[in-house]
Amino acid sequence: MNAAPWHRPALERLLARRPRMPHALLVSGRPGIGKVDFARSLAQSLLCESPIDRLACGQCPSCHWFGQSNHPDYREIVPEAAEEAEAEGADADAGKDAKKSLVIKIDQVRAIRDFVALTTHRAGHRAIVLHPAESLQPAAANALLKTLEEPPPATVIVLVADRPARLLPTIRSRCEAVVLRAPPRAEALAWLAASGAQDAESALALAGGAPLLAARLAQPEERDWRRKVVAELSRPDGAHPLSFAVGVDRALLERTIFVMQTWVHDLLRLKSAAEPRHHLESVAVLRAKARRARLERLLALDRELLEARRLASHPLNARLAAEHLMMAYNRATLA
Repeated sequence: MNAAPWHRPALERLLARRPRMPHALLVSGRPGIGKVDFARSLAQSLLCESPIDRLACGQCPSCHWFGQSNHPDYREIVPEAAEEAEAEGADADAGKDAKKSLVIKIDQVRAIRDFVALTTHRAGHRAIVLHPAESLQPAAANALLKTLEEPPPATVIVLVADRPARLLPTIRSRCEAVVLRAPPRAEALAWLAASGAQDAESALALAGGAPLLAARLAQPEERDWRRKVVAELSRPDGAHPLSFAVGVDRALLERTIFVMQTWVHDLLRLKSAAEPRHHLESVAVLRAKARRARLERLLALDRELLEARRLASHPLNARLAAEHLMMAYNRATLA
């Protein structure tokens, strides 16, 4: 595992404290900047038996186990739905996704307590990465708190969160905060170019400067769907909800909500005498839409989209949800 190059200085600073590493870290920052990769790189480097300049060597037995996801002194805790999505062949089993948990359950946290009670296999560190920390069930959060209050020796627990304020204050207070930043625009664009991303500038703008999110948004299927949504939002006579929503499934609904959120944010910026930030290729259309839009309805739509995004992973009728959101968009932008 390799942390993003823009996070390497922060990683090296932490690893310089290896003999006095905090027992718990809370890694936070905006989505799509590489926080989970940072946490995994930290864990691998702590477990490495022959680190080079404090970083994992990639060659020792420990690194080989880590790369094969079977290191005996490492655990990664995620919601069941995330495990399903990452598993090979998950698309073929998509019908079962709705039954998978979207939260981290108390049984998963209790398994951590059993894990840390064991002696380490290699007489070194033990590492646990838990993400997204905001998905902890209340009972699971309280169970984790007990472990943080009585930290086991030679164990580092890394919580990764987009929104750390959603965690219990008592959990935050027992973790050392590591706040990660997005790289400067020029560095992000260079990284995207080296990764082979197409239309990198547009993707980075849409991602709000987050390079890993931009790389995903630059994928052909993402670009094609985004163009379809933007074309619908750009119609002078308003979106056509019924025809647009035909064929929209849960995955497409989530992507639609993201595009609509960024589009509405640009409209709100224009209503506040600021410049658009995300859809730079559609500035003229956005200005025309903003002139007709009503601020209070845009704000209400923004709240509705936020709630829709929160619920999009739950079982629902994606087509009806897409129709409803496009109708709400028309109400906000057609005076």
